[in-house]
Amino acid sequence: MAGVGRKPQRIVEAAVVDGIGPVTAHDLVAMPEDSWGLLRDRITDHRQGNEGLVARCLACDGSVYIRTARRRGVSLPLFAHYSGSDPSCPWYHGRNTVPDDARAAQYQGRQESDFHRLMCEQVAALVALDPRHVRHTVAEYLPPTETAHGRFPDVYVEWEGFGAFAVEFQMSSTFQTEISARCKHYEREGVPLLWILFGIDTKAQVQQSFIDVIRRHRGNAFVLDPLAVEASKEQRTLVLNCYLRSGDGFDPPKLVRFDELTIPRSKLPYHEDRIVTPLLAEIERRRRPWFSDLAKWDHSAPLHGLERPQSLLVAAAFSIVAAANGKERNYASGHPNIRAMLNTYLHAGTFGGYTDLLTRLIGNTAMAGLLKAKVGEHLHRHRSEAQADERSQEWSMLRHLLPEALDPVVREELRYLDALPAWASPE
Repeated sequence: MAGVGRKPQRIVEAAVVDGIGPVTAHDLVAMPEDSWGLLRDRITDHRQGNEGLVARCLACDGSVYIRTARRRGVSLPLFAHYSGSDPSCPWYHGRNTVPDDARAAQYQGRQESDFHRLMCEQVAALVALDPRHVRHTVAEYLPPTETAHGRFPDVYVEWEGFGAFAVEFQMSSTFQTEISARCKHYEREGVPLLWILFGIDTKAQVQQSFIDVIRRHRGNAFVLDPLAVEASKEQRTLVLNCYLRSGDGFDPPKLVRFDELTIPRSKLPYHEDRIVTPLLAEIERRRRPWFSDLAKWDHSAPLHGLERPQSLLVAAAFSIVAAANGKERNYASGHPNIRAMLNTYLHAGTFGGYTDLLTRLIGNTAMAGLLKAKVGEHLHRHRSEAQADERSQEWSMLRHLLPEALDPVVREELRYLDALPAWASPE
């Protein structure tokens, strides 16, 4: 009926994520897309019975996941309850779509389209050109070796000297739960899994199911198009066009062979890592001027306009990181080592309001052993009642400069991607 608007949909305004803590809806939207995307992956992985993260609604303690909604052409993340949640929760938003029902609707009651089958057979024909090809199957049951249930890979290939490889050909919207289930299954089985997209329009907003797959491939979108088919026939092996994510878009595609891809622990190959490499480069860019200024700091003048206690705190934090990285240097004082420096400033009361922050920092680095020594005793003994908390200027500043140790989201992201630096790993 005209004039009647849609009923506003409630959202989960905050959730507690294991190992990370409370995350508000505002925090979620403010995160970089890779950060909330990887949280989304990890929460779904756990829901599928794999290693991952649990997120619970702060109002009802029910399990929630991260769904996406389009606003002005941009995908925004939102917490949402799983089906079967408590309808009395003030943030309850109603029943979710059942994946099997939605999939059947996509294919008019079937589980696969005819065109999807043809494209899978095209991939199979190309892999069979390789002289190392031993055998392949298309949509046939693959018995498990490490799990109770097998799967039906779109294409399964075995190559001499290279081993097995699974291919999933993605054309339509694929549920996050399906993506998770397939990725984690093949990871457990030790079989590399390559998601091939039917096509990608880099001038338009890429659909969320493609984004989810591209993220798991470290920002690589693998496409089978006419150029890739022609190159595969010429080189007599599987060649794909790879679109590498760059900012909000993609670089021009590159033709890449399947056997030249990097295969990480997750068994999801990539040509270039467009998630970890840019993230670490950005972190290094943030703190480079601080290391430069600390190297010539006289321990007395304001550092970057900070008051003296804050300046000394930053200098001490960078000293801890340098020592954890095997390059011990005391930026905060003339003491011969950071133990003497920390104990002196704690005894003098300079760091009394920062002991919680310093304890967290030290505990998340290779210097964690200090907490079991005199430094740990002094942190406890000289702790002031008034503490800088995670909302304070000091904590926010150091979380921005040293996220590998102090930003739980970035820390989880790097740990999951096997990229947490050694200095940020407790002994």
